[in-house]
Amino acid sequence: MNQKHIKAYGLFLLSIFTMGLGISLVTFAELGTTAITVPAYVLSLLFPISFGMLTMLFNILYIFIQMILMGKDFPKAQYMQLLVGVVLGLSIDFWYFLISFISKPYYFVQLLMVLIGCAVIAISIVLQLKVQVVHNPAEGIVKVISMKTKKKFSRVKVLFDIGLVLLAAIISFAGFGTIYGIGEGTVISAFLIGPLVKLFQKLSDYQGNTASLTMSQGMNVLCKKVYLLWMNVYLKMYMLP
Repeated sequence: MNQKHIKAYGLFLLSIFTMGLGISLVTFAELGTTAITVPAYVLSLLFPISFGMLTMLFNILYIFIQMILMGKDFPKAQYMQLLVGVVLGLSIDFWYFLISFISKPYYFVQLLMVLIGCAVIAISIVLQLKVQVVHNPAEGIVKVISMKTKKKFSRVKVLFDIGLVLLAAIISFAGFGTIYGIGEGTVISAFLIGPLVKLFQKLSDYQGNTASLTMSQGMNVLCKKVYLLWMNVYLKMYMLP
């Protein structure tokens, strides 16, 4: 593996670590978590297992399903998805603990956390698309199902997300008699992350073409903007009476 590949894999793992922050922000806002992680979140409320660890287990399950569906055709490079699942799970627990001290006295603060979390997730996805080294397990299973059923990726993705939300709703209702983990945050993330990914892709491409920035420099600019936005929100939270 040459230096270029090492850098690409390192950047990819950094994007997964960043995605953990975005997922943690959306979830910690307590307005409903992302569709892809909501079953793991609901189960973490039922059992003494962390949200991050359950997310990791779900990702490993997605990988095994891919392997079963593809058999011998499963690419060896995609075994790296196992590492992705571990890093994402650990990063969710890390970030969730780190931001747990933030108070949420007002609804608009919770809403801002969801919006910022969506932006961070979108940035992480753009990074993953730029390096293109290995699939995120949740994306990988959708691609495999799409390929096997010969249906469009976008359609399979929507159905897959809906299925996860329904699964979480069933688990929650069976365990608590009510619905946890699903709310406006789930809906906002479902509709907002995709457009944000497209926006950040255009911004990174524009900056790269007009200012001769490298890909990593372009993404650094985006990350700094989101960081400054988050700090502004954080300061406002503690300046409120």
